[in-house]
Amino acid sequence: MLRFSKISDRFFNNIYVLMAMILILWGTFAAVSKMSLHSIDSLQAQFYLFGLAFICMTGICIQNGKFKELKHLDRKEVIRLIGYSVPSFLYYVFYLMSLKLIPAVEASMLNYSFPIMIVIFSIPMNGEKLDRLKVFSLLVGIIGVTIILTNGNLAHLKLSNALGDLLALGAAICWGIFSNQGKKNHVDTFLSNYIYTTVSFILAAFCMIYYSKFVLPGFHEFIGLLWLSLSNIVFGYYLWFRALKVADSSLVANISFITPFVTLFFIMIFLGESIQYIQLIGLIIILAGMALEPIKSKLAMKKN
Repeated sequence: MLRFSKISDRFFNNIYVLMAMILILWGTFAAVSKMSLHSIDSLQAQFYLFGLAFICMTGICIQNGKFKELKHLDRKEVIRLIGYSVPSFLYYVFYLMSLKLIPAVEASMLNYSFPIMIVIFSIPMNGEKLDRLKVFSLLVGIIGVTIILTNGNLAHLKLSNALGDLLALGAAICWGIFSNQGKKNHVDTFLSNYIYTTVSFILAAFCMIYYSKFVLPGFHEFIGLLWLSLSNIVFGYYLWFRALKVADSSLVANISFITPFVTLFFIMIFLGESIQYIQLIGLIIILAGMALEPIKSKLAMKKN
């Protein structure tokens, strides 16, 4: 049992293992969403995403006796966590709204600036330092993402709607703020995520009732929404904040640049679309940018 605990600790303290799991979970979002969200709108989708996550996490709370810990949380901490929940909720609101107004490639390009936002906000919020190598690695990542999403043809990227562009960029900013807030949060990760999910569910329910209407999804749509809820919120939130706490924000950001390629990979599997060789080149460029910082660290260790 002790040996298993040591293996588990090592597993969940390895940034590359954590990010590999996150990329797989997040990578399914676009493909599963496209297959699932035929009979409901974006507000109804958010209601089910956060609602299913809330039910699942409530069950875990009951089974593991977490409600006792929740009751003993300081009121100031609870209020702070409620405040942290807002940018998390707004991320989904802004991103899904942007997808209605602008092409998916354009929305994705702007949304995938979230790794940059994480690094930018990590400086004032968490006191992290930004050196030339980190800046260069981020720029390499941006080039790789651009190649992947435009298939190497920048003519595909045309800013078509100012509001849609601002919403997609706003989503990236919200995720950058939310990520840095969560990184400096010292409350139990599960309890924190439970509060984020509960607040987001309440906000999603209010928005659906006020701006849309309640609709029951079909069986296949429900299964897709259940998977998205588990992969992006229940498991995704925990793994994401674990990754941010065991590694520097710039390293997490660099690895996050692989997300669009993983997304394309799952689109190829589920929707039958193909991956072009130029997109593989984009992935290689991203991996090269990621390798710069570990190489620098190893060289510094050899010198010492």
